[in-house]
Amino acid sequence: MLIRSIRTAVMLLSLISIALVATSVFYSALREHRELYTRYVESDLRALSDNMASDLVGILSKSDHFFDLKRYLLSLEPYENVVGAAIFDPQWNVLELYAGQAMLESQGDFPVDFTDWKFFESGVLRDDGRLIAVRRIGEPPLVMGHLALIVDLEGPLLSSTISLALRILPVAIAVILIMVGLFYVQASRWLWPLTQLSEFARKVQETKDYRLKIPVYGKYEVSSLTQDINNMMDAIRVESDINQEYVELLEQRREEMEYLANYDSLTRLLNRQSFMGILDASLRELRDSKEGDLVVMFVDLDGFKEVNDTLGHEVGDKLLVEVAERLKSYIPREDVVSRHGGDEFLVLCRTSPDHPENMAEDIVSGLRATFLIDSWEVRISASVGIARASEGGFDTQDTIRNADVAMYVAKKEGKSQYCFFQENMLIEHQRKIDIANAIEPGLERGEFYICYQPKVSSDAEPRGVEALVRWNSHSLGRVAPSDFIPIAERSGKISALTDWVVERVCRDVADYFQDLPVPILVSLNLSAYDLKRYQFSDFIRSTFETHSVRPELIEFEVTEHAYLDNLEMANRFFNDISELGCRVALDDFGTGYSSLSYLTRIPIDLIKIDKQFVENIGLTARDDALVLTIIEMAKRLGIELCAEGVETEAQRDFLKIHGCNLMQGYLFDRPQELEQLKAIFATTISEQSGVLTHR
Repeated sequence: MLIRSIRTAVMLLSLISIALVATSVFYSALREHRELYTRYVESDLRALSDNMASDLVGILSKSDHFFDLKRYLLSLEPYENVVGAAIFDPQWNVLELYAGQAMLESQGDFPVDFTDWKFFESGVLRDDGRLIAVRRIGEPPLVMGHLALIVDLEGPLLSSTISLALRILPVAIAVILIMVGLFYVQASRWLWPLTQLSEFARKVQETKDYRLKIPVYGKYEVSSLTQDINNMMDAIRVESDINQEYVELLEQRREEMEYLANYDSLTRLLNRQSFMGILDASLRELRDSKEGDLVVMFVDLDGFKEVNDTLGHEVGDKLLVEVAERLKSYIPREDVVSRHGGDEFLVLCRTSPDHPENMAEDIVSGLRATFLIDSWEVRISASVGIARASEGGFDTQDTIRNADVAMYVAKKEGKSQYCFFQENMLIEHQRKIDIANAIEPGLERGEFYICYQPKVSSDAEPRGVEALVRWNSHSLGRVAPSDFIPIAERSGKISALTDWVVERVCRDVADYFQDLPVPILVSLNLSAYDLKRYQFSDFIRSTFETHSVRPELIEFEVTEHAYLDNLEMANRFFNDISELGCRVALDDFGTGYSSLSYLTRIPIDLIKIDKQFVENIGLTARDDALVLTIIEMAKRLGIELCAEGVETEAQRDFLKIHGCNLMQGYLFDRPQELEQLKAIFATTISEQSGVLTHR
């Protein structure tokens, strides 16, 4: 590229500008010269033709004027630019011709044909680079003839223009060169500070020293630019110092992020991702060597949720830290312990894979000991599942799965113990997977159905029903609700199941229950996962509208555990349902661990006494006192009561005597499908309706 500096660009632009201006002036001067020269020639021709026309009056008045005309026209010889002249009679017939020097020097055809003359008007006109003057000889009405005089305009004009140009050009070029030189000198003085600035910028770029400054040179904007650059260097230096601090802080954060990527932020143990990487590498070594084994322990805390519920999450977090410290004390340095998530821990045992039970016993007994957290004596335990890598085919996921399965067996057998994985444990584990995978296809194939268990008064009169979902799978057979509902909750499929139940129950209410002669309240059970769905109340409202269901006939039951685990969301849901016109029931009351003060803050219409309290009625005075306390509390709070799990006459009589007038249990009826329930209600409700009518 030719232009490499501002100076070159400025000089080139100046040169072009000066050249354009000079060219414009030169061109204008030449045009003006041509115009002036033309007007001068026209004026001279007009005067010459007028004089000749006046002189020819005397000549044409003579009778013998032939020689006089020739002699007179020869007087035009001194005029070099005259092309020709002609004298015509009044009828424009040629009397005499004159050929000037320009006509004689022409080659070829005669340049002027006076015999075929076309210009008859008096005056001066232009034609093809020539000026033509036409004059009358004599005044009307005594016109004696006409004079035509032609002079060359273009030739003399060109010669004059060239002569003028040759005189002007040297002076113009000299002036242009002087101006360019002066401008170059002045531009160099103005742009020199910019050169200094460029050198200064390169120096800063090479040294990275933002403390450098440049003296203020030049004038006008250049001086201002220099000062601005010094100010900018000060700002850059300040920002550089700040950026350096940020870089150091980011480096510190990067180290922290790397730590958090591999370690649990709370317990400072390895996290799940790091543990999986270490386990995978260890198993790869075993597969390559084809000898040796290792053990994975899956440790899950028993009772940790209750600690969170009663003492709060802050105490729970501190408890996890203490558990991590104890676990590290029971595990050799060569082995690995990590936090898997929540209250679950993983242990990789490589030092003594043949006898891991000793370490497992230390973990179980050690975590059974009391923890002192913020002056609280906290007691928990641990269930440990043990799996060998060889039993999982040295596969990472299968080995952890086997340890997880063994841990659940340890919990099922009583908690606070360890259990070795066995192949037959996978049968139950696989059944859980099969159940989880079959839920959604079962909903699509219509394998689920609803049974209704009546709720009756103390006199066995129907007051309501509880909708209970049942499943008869094509591939798994009959699956108990205690099996598929927890699996649906853990696998994230409970929402689809709940939506189906709501849809099915609303259809039954619209088709049957709301047409009964006495009001029958229909209850539906919700899980803790349903309370977390922000749009669930909108779904219920739209389903009611679709089936034209009266909301006052619907009651939603939520377990005490589900409510206490989701206080904020549950309260919002209860408020939405109450505004819709539905009732809210608290199921399994008395099995929670939190304060009872929540009963005064939420819109609860009914409390269900849990079955475990009803079963103990009559066993001891303390058991009876506990049930009486719940009944008395509900009365004082103005909340209805329903006892579930009533199976004996003695239980019914006890509840009736002490004021619990709504019961549910096998003593009255088992859960029935709708058609069977219709047959039962056809008798009991008609009798009840007849009694009400009689009254």
